[in-house]
Amino acid sequence: MGRGACDDGGVTRVRSTARALRLARERARFELWTRRLDAALRRAGGRLELDAPHGAHFYELPSIEIHPYGPGDGTLTLRLGRDVMLGRGLILEVWAGARNIVELGDRATFRAGVRVQLRGGAVRLGDDARVRDYSLLEASGGEIALGRCVQFGAGVCLHATERVALGDHVTVGERTSMFDSDHRHDGSDAPVVDQPVAVTPIEIASNTFIGANSIVLRGARVGANCMFAAASVVRGGKYPGGFLYAGVPPRAIRALRPGEPAPEQPEPEPEPQPGPEPELRARLERGST
Repeated sequence: MGRGACDDGGVTRVRSTARALRLARERARFELWTRRLDAALRRAGGRLELDAPHGAHFYELPSIEIHPYGPGDGTLTLRLGRDVMLGRGLILEVWAGARNIVELGDRATFRAGVRVQLRGGAVRLGDDARVRDYSLLEASGGEIALGRCVQFGAGVCLHATERVALGDHVTVGERTSMFDSDHRHDGSDAPVVDQPVAVTPIEIASNTFIGANSIVLRGARVGANCMFAAASVVRGGKYPGGFLYAGVPPRAIRALRPGEPAPEQPEPEPEPQPGPEPELRARLERGST
């Protein structure tokens, strides 16, 4: 019995040593990658500000696509919490001349094939947020902010010209897209991508579920504890919390808690005027098409 205890202790020590060596090698590879990233940014007129004392876990390090575009101070801030996981095939695309921010909370995860496009914007993930395979997060002058424990299915696309914000515990089904901007069209022959861009932030409160294959359009303001059926087209407007919504456009079908009053129907968003900088916004949109 004494020998068995000694053998178990030896195995434990070997495993602990192997794990420590693996983590040290992972940390060294991550530090080398950040140096390559900083060098690539500097060649394009930018630089890296790194705040990642714990490094990151990864199957393979992200691919880097650096472009010498964008107004700003030319700084990419990369801030990582503990036990961040970077999946295979992750792509980080950056406009080096712009001000860009990536913040990943503790245990935040990007799965395989995710693309993060930073064109003078910010992408922030809260603790335990998970972005599944082949999703796209594009911040073109705006901010994408995901709260704690946000869950994305595969192929989700978010586009932020101003702000797309999801509260804690929001779940988004596969192949859902969210756009906080769209091009106006005056009916003329002027190319639509050259026409002014209308922008209104998207706000989705905590513990809301968005079904697969849905589209959330600019100006949508969703209350807490909602569910949207698959293939919903969530237009701009206010959607009170606590209801199941379905249809195109979505209508409140029933309250999710027994005994709640009859559903309130969404309040439509008034048609906004184009933003104060239509030419800049149009240029950013052209870069994303």
